[in-house]
Amino acid sequence: MPTFVVRCRKAPVASGRFLGSVGTGAHVEFIAGMITNALFVSKGHRHDVKLKLVFEDSQDFSRTLTFDGAVLGDLGGLTEQALLKNCGLALNAATGIAKEAMVMAPNGILVEALSFEKLIKRELLDAPCYLLHPKGAAIGVISPSPHSTFIMTDQVPLAKNALRGLKRQGVEMMSLGRTMLFASQCISVIHYNLDHALDSANLN
Repeated sequence: MPTFVVRCRKAPVASGRFLGSVGTGAHVEFIAGMITNALFVSKGHRHDVKLKLVFEDSQDFSRTLTFDGAVLGDLGGLTEQALLKNCGLALNAATGIAKEAMVMAPNGILVEALSFEKLIKRELLDAPCYLLHPKGAAIGVISPSPHSTFIMTDQVPLAKNALRGLKRQGVEMMSLGRTMLFASQCISVIHYNLDHALDSANLN
């Protein structure tokens, strides 16, 4: 099961502020594409994929929203408005939760008051983790397992000290090429590579 982690530095954790920030510098509208490309395919969705979005614009704690294809509920369509509304509903369900507490929203989105750093430490216990970075080894060279975690950010790049911290923990850097892509596009490219590797293995 591949897991995608996207650090959304400017995404508000308050539901009203989140929905009100569409079209502003926070660029939360990009999140809809991440959800679509991570989980949905023609006439269905991927049951073996997780997407974890870490919203960090908070007055208390970050919120990690987990979309798990195995338990995902009805999101009411794939329009930008519908997907962002579901994020808002999940954030609203987690209003005021304690640090590192969790709540399952009615639409099947799990919300945890969990920081990006602690999330990555937890992911490293279960799977190899790769940070998308232009200086990383090419995905074709790495040939990652489908049970890997792929880490990326929104429009705000990681600080150098955060990058060094991830590398110290054992996170490897992986590149998808010279052109800087949107996070949603990176997810599609990774899916293609994993699907192609699986198809090739099944043919042999």
